[in-house]
Amino acid sequence: MDPATTVAIDVTHNGKLGRVDLIFGEWHDSQIEITFRDRLYRNSGVIQFNGENAGIMVQTSRPYTGDLEDPQRFNDYFGSIVGAFANAFTFGWSPAPDRMIIYDENYHEANQYIQGDPLEISIKKVQAKIIEELVGLGKCVIGGCSNGELVRQCRANHIDAWGFDVIPNIQDIAFPEVREYLRNGSLTEIPYKAEDGFQTLIAIDVMEHIPERDIPRMIDQWMSLGVRKLILLINLNQFWFPGHITLRPLWWWEKQWQPQFRLVSISSRFASQPVVYSNGGLYNQQWTLWERC
Repeated sequence: MDPATTVAIDVTHNGKLGRVDLIFGEWHDSQIEITFRDRLYRNSGVIQFNGENAGIMVQTSRPYTGDLEDPQRFNDYFGSIVGAFANAFTFGWSPAPDRMIIYDENYHEANQYIQGDPLEISIKKVQAKIIEELVGLGKCVIGGCSNGELVRQCRANHIDAWGFDVIPNIQDIAFPEVREYLRNGSLTEIPYKAEDGFQTLIAIDVMEHIPERDIPRMIDQWMSLGVRKLILLINLNQFWFPGHITLRPLWWWEKQWQPQFRLVSISSRFASQPVVYSNGGLYNQQWTLWERC
C-alpha cells in the first residue's frame, strides 16, 4: 500500500463552504475504498465505490444531523463529493474528445519532463536498468517517451530503444543524441511498423491517460507492430493527476488484452536498484511484464 496521500476537494452545502479530505485505498475486485474527513460537518468515515455500476455506500463515524438526516439529502450531498472522482473510476466511461487534455510541450514542461531535471534523470536511469532486467537488450519502443530521457538512458545501457510521443514538436524538444530515434505518435497511432522489428513495447504511466473507448484500437496497434512483450506500469487509483481518466484495477486491464497477451510477472521493487519513483514497492508503481499468447 502506498503511503496515504490526502486529497482535498471543496464542497458547498446550504450556502456554506468547506472541504472534504479523501484518501484512496486499493482496488478489491470492482470496489475501491475511500476514507474521508468532512471538515464542513466535522465527520468522517468510508465511501465504498463500485466501478462496475458507479454505486456508492457510505459509512460514517457518527450520524449526520440537521437536513442531512434526510436520506435523499444525505445521498445528494455525498453524490456531489463522489462526483469529483467517480468518472475516472467508472468502468465503461470515457471523456468526450473535446474534454481531453492536450499533451503538448507545455504539459511536459509543467511536469518537469523536458528540462533535463536531475531527479527525472535519476529516475530514468533506474528505469532503464529495470527494463534490462525484465527483457534484456533487445529492440524496444517506448510509448509516451516525452523528450526521450528514458530512450537516452536505455541506449546508454546498450538497449536498442526507440520512442514516440504525442508532442507535435517532439523533434524540437528532444535530446539531440536521441532525436533520430523519436517520432510523433500515440499508442492508438503508433508511428512504426512490424518491419521495424521491435520485440517489446514499454509504457510507463501512460495507460491511465488512454480513454477506455480507445483501448481496442490500441491493442490492434500492438498486434500490427508485432511486439512479443509488453512492459506496463499503470497508475490504478490516483485521480487527482491531470489526465488520469481511466483508473481501473489490474485485473480489469488484464482482461482487456487477455486473448492476445498474458501476464507473466508483477514487480514493484528491484533490490538491485536504488529506491526512486517506480522502484519503491508501492501499489501504483507495479511493473507488469506481459507476453504474447
